[in-house]
Amino acid sequence: MLTNRNIVVFSDDWGRHPSSCQHLIKQLLLRNRVVWVNTIGMRSPRLSLYDIKRSVQILVKWLTRQRNINSEQFDDNLTVVSPVIIPYNQVPFVRRINRSLVKRKLLNLLHREGMTDLIVLTTFPCTCDYVGFLEERLHIYYCVDDFVNWPDVNLRLIREMELTLLEQCDLALATSEELCSTKAIMGKKPKLLSHGVDFDRFNACVEFDYIPEEFGRISKPIIGFFGALSAWLDFDLIADLAKARPDWSFVFIGPVDTDISSISNYKNIYLIGKIPYEHLPRYASCFDVGIIPFQVNDLTRSVNPLKLLEYLSLGIPVVSTYMPEIMKYSDVVTVVHNSDEFLAALENSLAYNTSDMRQQRLVKAKSNSWKAVAERFSQFVADAELTFHARARQ
Repeated sequence: MLTNRNIVVFSDDWGRHPSSCQHLIKQLLLRNRVVWVNTIGMRSPRLSLYDIKRSVQILVKWLTRQRNINSEQFDDNLTVVSPVIIPYNQVPFVRRINRSLVKRKLLNLLHREGMTDLIVLTTFPCTCDYVGFLEERLHIYYCVDDFVNWPDVNLRLIREMELTLLEQCDLALATSEELCSTKAIMGKKPKLLSHGVDFDRFNACVEFDYIPEEFGRISKPIIGFFGALSAWLDFDLIADLAKARPDWSFVFIGPVDTDISSISNYKNIYLIGKIPYEHLPRYASCFDVGIIPFQVNDLTRSVNPLKLLEYLSLGIPVVSTYMPEIMKYSDVVTVVHNSDEFLAALENSLAYNTSDMRQQRLVKAKSNSWKAVAERFSQFVADAELTFHARARQ
């Protein structure tokens, strides 16, 4: 495991939702100092309720920071920085201004904290402008999604940014085999760093009899999903399932960031909304089956859903639409291709859920801890540093 290192991370907002990068960094925080730089966005805000709310949240965050670098000390090893930036990154002049603002504020912070010899880790293509600007020892691109197929972004610009980042970074990592293949460039192929799971957190709630208040009015069986209700969910599929089985309850836990009008009128579909991550295991332990009803397209083909191992840590059956990464778990997950297969798989999961099957799921989940992921990450870093040191001596 990496020890006594200084790490700068460009990623999503710390604490906003439990991303893979945050899980990884929490393991490294035990032995390393980290400066986490909150979102440098990939798309420009639109005149929508979601974007207005999000813009207000960011504005409040900026205005409530009292220190001139907009940073917050979370613990002895973690400092979170929320840089003031202009959201329209597709404009070259704006990108230059943002780069200057972020660089100046970060350099001031790092100098004050005495942090040198840096490892920089980024999860967003739009941070290609920041490679080398901290004179880092190693720059790592941790590719967690196929951003060139994301909805509502400038795909041409994101593709150009990602190519630049892949060319310039010292080490590329990806969360799925598909991403490793599609992000290979100039003879450089990303290393596979699959997701992990906080097994103890999710498994600890399995034996509790406590039922959250929201579930008091929801009848069994409960077909459950947690995560953002985003554009990549197959809402037509969800509607078909709810219509076919009006006596089943379909529960969705998480924020809504897309149009869900196609499922909002079903009486057996319950939208719980976003809840604190620490409460999630108790809510999800009420599920009889966990589902991953994603659309099958270019974006989801490369997805490795974080929720998969979390479902398995609860010991519950899992039914998912097809994704290559899901097939690695086909011994404990039922993978389907249409609504009829999905419905049949749910019926089978409810009818046949033995203690042996439950134990197989738990064993599979437990072998994929975030600590193990952090160990693999540390080894990738060590190997990359050896390679660069060897080149330097030549």
